[in-house]
Order: sequence, then C-alpha cells, then structure tokens
Amino acid sequence: MKVSATLAIVFTAVPLAVSAAGLDMHRNDEWRSVPVDRVRLEGPLGRRIALTAANNLMKIDLERDFFKPFREKRSRGGFIGLGKLLDGAAYLARHTGFQDVVERKREIARVLADTQDADGYIGYFAPEARMRRLWDLHETGFILQGLVSDWELFGERRSLEAARRAADYVMRRWPEMEDGWEFHDITDRETTLGLAHGFIRLAAATGDMKYLDFAKNERALMDWNAPIVLGRSGMIYGQAYGFLGTALEQLELYGREANPKLLRTSFRALEHMTRRDGLLIDGTGGIAECWTDDQDGEGSVGETCLIAFQFLFYDRMLRLGQGDAAQLGDLMERLALNALPAAQSRDGRRLRYYTPLNGVRGYFYTDAYCCPNNFRRAMGRLPGYVYYEKDGAILANIFETSSARLDVGTAKVSVRCETDYPASGRIAYTLDPERPAQFAFMFRLPRWCKAPRVEVNGKAVTYPCRPGEMLSLPRIWKKGDRISIDLPMEIRCIKGRKRQSGRFTVMRGPLLYALDTRRVQKFAKEHPLDAATVLMLDPAQLEFKAGADGGRSAFCGTAIATRCTVRDYDRRIGPDCPEILLTEFADEDDTLTYFRTPYPESPLLVDDELLGTTK
Repeated sequence: MKVSATLAIVFTAVPLAVSAAGLDMHRNDEWRSVPVDRVRLEGPLGRRIALTAANNLMKIDLERDFFKPFREKRSRGGFIGLGKLLDGAAYLARHTGFQDVVERKREIARVLADTQDADGYIGYFAPEARMRRLWDLHETGFILQGLVSDWELFGERRSLEAARRAADYVMRRWPEMEDGWEFHDITDRETTLGLAHGFIRLAAATGDMKYLDFAKNERALMDWNAPIVLGRSGMIYGQAYGFLGTALEQLELYGREANPKLLRTSFRALEHMTRRDGLLIDGTGGIAECWTDDQDGEGSVGETCLIAFQFLFYDRMLRLGQGDAAQLGDLMERLALNALPAAQSRDGRRLRYYTPLNGVRGYFYTDAYCCPNNFRRAMGRLPGYVYYEKDGAILANIFETSSARLDVGTAKVSVRCETDYPASGRIAYTLDPERPAQFAFMFRLPRWCKAPRVEVNGKAVTYPCRPGEMLSLPRIWKKGDRISIDLPMEIRCIKGRKRQSGRFTVMRGPLLYALDTRRVQKFAKEHPLDAATVLMLDPAQLEFKAGADGGRSAFCGTAIATRCTVRDYDRRIGPDCPEILLTEFADEDDTLTYFRTPYPESPLLVDDELLGTTK
C-alpha cells in the first residue's frame, strides 16, 4: 500500500453493522463515543495512525507469527495476541478505509473462525492444557473482543457467531475448574485479563444475559476491590495494566448498573497515578509492568500495554462522567503526544515493549505478544478520543487538524478543526450544523496554559477561561460559525520527584523534550562514558525552535535549543559552552529526559501542573 505525503485518510463505503437487540451497557453514560469512521485526522496523530496501518499492520508475517500456532494447536503455554491483533486491525480498517487493511482484517477474522474447533474452542493450546495453563483464558478474552469489534464495526455475523461459540465453550468447561485453579504466582485477574470484558461486550452485542451474568458473578466484578500493590509482589501481583483492565471491566458494568461499589478501584487507580507519584512525566508509568511510585525512569518503564489500557480507562471514565473531564483529557493528550508515538519507530515499522525516559530505547523482537498488539489497538482507537457527543453538546477533547460528523440530539453537525497543534497553541473550529441548532460546544483549557484566549466569530467570549477546566459555549450555532482558541505555550522546566529529585525535565505545551546523548559525547572529554550524568542545563537558557529537528521525530518537528556544560562542578553555562538541541520525546533516538542544573532553587523550576489533584 502506498501512503501519500500527507497520509490522507480515504473513506470507503464499508457497511456498518446493523445493531442487534443487545443489552444497553451505556445507559448511565454522560457522553457517547463518535464512531472512528466519522472522524478524519490530518495532523501528527493522523499521520502516525496511517503509518501504523501501512508500515506496521500490513508488513507483519501473519502466517509465521500468528496463524501457525492456531492451526497446529500444540501449545502448553505462551501468548500470541491474535485476538488483540484483530481488535486493532478492525479499528484501523474502519477508520482509514484502506482497502488492503480491510482485507487484512478479514483474513485475520477468517482464520480465527476457520480454526475454531467443533466444541467452540478457539486457540492454540493442546486439549489437556486448555483453560488451565497460562495464557489461554487471557487469549480467549481478547479473541472475544476482537470478534465482537468485527461485528460492531463491519457487521460480520460469522465473527459474532464464532464469539458466541467460544464463550459458550468457556462457560461449559468453567465448572470443571478445580478449586484453587488460580495461578499463585500470578493473580487470576492477570491470567484472565480481558475475559470478563469480552463477555460483557458479547452480552451487549447479542442481548444474552448469560454472558453478563458470567462476567458479573463468576468473575466477581461487584466485589473486586483490590489495593494498589507496588512492584512484583508475588511475581506480578501489582501488575498495573492488569489492575486497570479489571477496573475497566467494572466501569463497563457501571455503565449498566451504576452501583458506586464499581467505582472504588477506578478512583484508587486515578488517585495513585495523579497524587501518589504513579505517573511518569510522559504520561505513563510503572516498572517491569507493575505499579511503582519511585519515579524511576530507566529500564523497563513506560510499558506499551499500560499506555493502551490508560487510554481505555480514561475514555471510559470520561464517557461515564466520572472524575474531572478536563484532567482526563489532559492525561489522554500527554499520552497521545509523548508516550504513544515514542513507542514506535520513525517509519512506523518497529514497536517497543518499554520506553525508558533515561537510557537507550530498544525495540521488541516480535510482532506478536501483548505490547505490539496493544499498540495497534491504541492507535486504532485514537480517533474515537478526539470528539465526544451527546444530546445538546459536543466535546472537543484532543486538538488535531481534523473533521468529524456528529449527532447532537436531532441535529447533525459537521466540525472542522484547523491547527498546527501541538507545534503552536492556535486552534480554530468551524461548525456546520445542517440547520441552526441550540447546543453547547465544549473543550478543555489545558492546565499548562496560563492565559487561554477564546473568540467566537471574532468576538472574545465573556465566560471565564480558567486553565484546567472545561469551557462550555452554549448558543444557537449556524453554518460557518467559528471558534478561535489561543493557548500560549511557554517553555516549562518541570521539577523531578523522588528518584529524579534535584533534576528537571523540559516541556512546552503538552510536548515533552529529551536529548540524544550521542550529541554531547564529543564535548564530554573528561567523562566520555558518563556524559548524561554530568551534563547540566540552565533553565533560563532554553529557546524554542520550530522545525529545527530536521524531521528526526517524524512527529511535529519542533525542538528546544540550549547550552550545556559537561564539566564537573561548573556553574557557568556561557556563550562558549556547547549548544545542544532537545527534540520531541517521540524522537526514537532520545536517551535523556531529566537534566541536572547548577541552579536547583531557580524559580523557573515548577511542579507538574497535571498532577496533585483528583476530583
């Protein structure tokens, strides 16, 4: 498949699914997701989505890495991720409309259905190992989700029927599971991660309560109320994305039942991330897949699976109207513009398992397994996080050159966003309702922006524009009405916490910047192997450079220039010191995000405005 220079998305006439008489799992939602095929992205996120479809999904060896184990069915352990692959492929195909991506999605769904056993089992495990060995139930849960996505997005009834038969197989064999079958080194929540969610989605698609009852009762979703556990207690007992995955299942159930018990773990996770040092500066967190609060930025941090589940978690909280919508949007934005693109190579082909803040970043050795496929799932769903809708309101959540077709009650509204965000903070929305309509246009004013300015049709709004809050503009909107937003961006030097104490990192607007330390080795004659440790920056000498990185990041192309010293105990950073360029965190070659400074008490060093509050 060829991708044009602009990576424009071409919409094709792929039929949407005709809704079954399913269960209403969204009756308690405040906001509706906008289907990914009704959103077109043309900025840096849109380019990354197209790269993921063309240069990653279309380049993997399906037969070797995914299909062969399903055909042979000899395994006694291990994880492939074919269900996650189908789920990501379905969303990428639906959004882009690229015909070869649609065909690839069909091929994956066809193989899953063709390799289904007569008893309903879909998988690659030998008969004696099924359901009782790692990670068969985990794989099954995401196979259910991928098949249901194929039904929801493309109306593929064969996929829905395959999902039903696979779920019925699990339910038939569930009573055979001996007491204490759960793996003791890894909690049952991790071994079955995705299973309850698959059953909930299948119940919604089919209307069959038995699937919802299984998720609710057999997986004890009403009662699960686990604490945050730091580190690998009991191997991976504190697994972060396993925790968020189960909290997400509870949120899905809350969409139907609205029992406050189902929100306890979600707010506990949000509290840990935003108030207990659980988040790293790029928006993700954890170490070796597990919760942490020490702010370690090296090695196995920034797991891609966690990134994908953070998106799913924040999105579900926002749609339910739980938590602070502006904060949730800020959290999603930081992930989308920093952690997620940093987990992918410049050309889109290679993906990471972890993305450290400090140290060399490596690529994962295979296209299979959990993180590569969760990356594809995250990219495929990104368009659904840009806009939300409900009767009487539109919410613009992520700023990107884009267009969307929205339903606001009985009115249909086309929205166009023009911006070079996040290179600058200038954003303009043009609204085209099919007829004059009364509704509120809402968007968040990011916490990092001190003095946002907003105009409607050239006139300044009279509503208070407070950073960190949602701005709602209710009026009768007419065709061609225009909202202009200016979010002035200043360079911010964010204080490090805990293990990063005494250091700082550099942000401008929502973008995080870092350094390719190879650029300073030639200056570090005294410490050629330790330049990252001795390198020092002056917070007062940072200068923004638009388009100065030579395309290194393949994202926005912005950079920040400064001077540095690599001489021990040298407080003087003057004109004779080497000049270096900090590039966007998405630059695949960056290896240093936190810097020392000779002025640790400088008033230019500020706290991360995104953290420290949870509503």
